Amino acid sequence: MREVSSRPLKPEQPLSFCLLRVPFFLEPEYPTDESFAETNRERLIRKWGGKEAFEAQKRRHRLKERGQEVGIKHFNLDRQASSTLASHRLVQWVTKNYGVTVAEALYNDLNYRHFELGQKLNCSSMLVEAAAQAGVDAKAAAAFLSSSDGTAEIKAAQSLLRSLGINSIPTFIIGGETVLGGAAHSSEFVHVFREIEERGTSVTSALFADALGFPAAVLEQCIFFTQLVGLNLPWARSIALMANLIRSVNPR
Repeated sequence: MREVSSRPLKPEQPLSFCLLRVPFFLEPEYPTDESFAETNRERLIRKWGGKEAFEAQKRRHRLKERGQEVGIKHFNLDRQASSTLASHRLVQWVTKNYGVTVAEALYNDLNYRHFELGQKLNCSSMLVEAAAQAGVDAKAAAAFLSSSDGTAEIKAAQSLLRSLGINSIPTFIIGGETVLGGAAHSSEFVHVFREIEERGTSVTSALFADALGFPAAVLEQCIFFTQLVGLNLPWARSIALMANLIRSVNPR
């Protein structure tokens, strides 16, 4: 996105991007109580059926090496794995109330805190702290997290994911039409964006917007990359590395 945005084919009509994060649960059966956690190492050894199988999938996926390619020096294998419902709810709420750029800053900070520092994503005090760092009112964030608001919308999005047969991440849906899987190279995204740019028509469909309750005003927003970089968040360099995204693409 940054490459296409900074080097437009038509300087008078550059593309702008609206990015929406769609909640996806790797462990949907995890208890939502804050007291529960296990290490990610434990989770993965259990998932892959033992240490030997786990080591084999590490060699196949090369997550550590792929992260290093985009500037992520360290994935904390023993990070605290827990329910991600609260963090998903918070990101959706921030998107609706503070905009996509603030939500993306929050999302990147949560990635950094969890994947590198090993912090638990079901810790309300950590979530409030991260929200405040992104520019969100801390008291409002705490009040939201203490409620159940946003849960129904996330359940609706999960139902839609199942109906579409999406059962892994990252999955990228561009303009509600084009689907790219996690193995796609960045050049494939650039190609799709350039095709949209050459057509010169807006692509404003966002497949999950209704399920997640996003108003039209959110879909009309665009991400400001300079603001993300200015926050000096390590994960701002890898905006699409590990998340399930929906993008609405618009010529300005």
